[in-house]
Amino acid sequence: MADPYSDLGNAAKEMQERIADAMEARCLDPAQVELRERYLGPLRLPEGAFAVEFGSGTGHVTHDLMRLAGATSALGIEPSEVMVERARAVHKDVADLSFQVGDAANTGLDESSVDLVCMHTLMIHAPEAETIMAEAFRVLKPGGQLAVLDADYDPTTVAIGPYDPLQPLIDRMIEENVHDRWLTRRLVPFIAKAGFKVESRQSHGYLAEGEAAYFLTVVDRGADTLALDGVISDATSEALKAEARRRVSDGAFFGFMSYLSVIAAKPG
Repeated sequence: MADPYSDLGNAAKEMQERIADAMEARCLDPAQVELRERYLGPLRLPEGAFAVEFGSGTGHVTHDLMRLAGATSALGIEPSEVMVERARAVHKDVADLSFQVGDAANTGLDESSVDLVCMHTLMIHAPEAETIMAEAFRVLKPGGQLAVLDADYDPTTVAIGPYDPLQPLIDRMIEENVHDRWLTRRLVPFIAKAGFKVESRQSHGYLAEGEAAYFLTVVDRGADTLALDGVISDATSEALKAEARRRVSDGAFFGFMSYLSVIAAKPG
């Protein structure tokens, strides 16, 4: 099965809803909020800046382009109508923040009209990654900034010992939901090849805390996929989900992911 994120607008509505729930849990996680503050907070935009997020999901990062990066107005472009409807509902009271159904590879935005383009956990899901990066270059003004963050999924783990039965759930979820798991490690030369001047890069460790709401969505999706594969029974799938929740309840759950952020600029 292909990465559902790569053609999310055409995925089954149930799948879109489930991914929206996972994205919402991730965006509201305090550790993820802190991560966004670290890489978006230092950005300095001109007065009246217009920012766009490609692949805006439920809209929290698009809002952060105003709240953290200082844009005056922001637009989220997202292929999933389910995501766009949810983003509009969640952020309906935020002035100058809008969302539209669209394609990151062909936004329809005017050339050299945007001060900041953000791609937050988008590129590793995109079969047309080069086209999307070229579109970002096209729509940015000379001197405009690009902010990209993606996961390096290889170190992702929930294991607390050898042969931990929860780890295959994580591995299967990644295999099922990531188009190019190695792109993050090639991200700097990839962005430079598109014509951008790379200004900084930063690694970010994400450790699940508290109720581990986002990591539990990862566990659940991996367990469900293995059950659909016929590798485990439905009963085993539910038992593994219950084990993850027992660990959370006992304060014994461990979940770790690694991210890389890159800030670049269009010369001029």
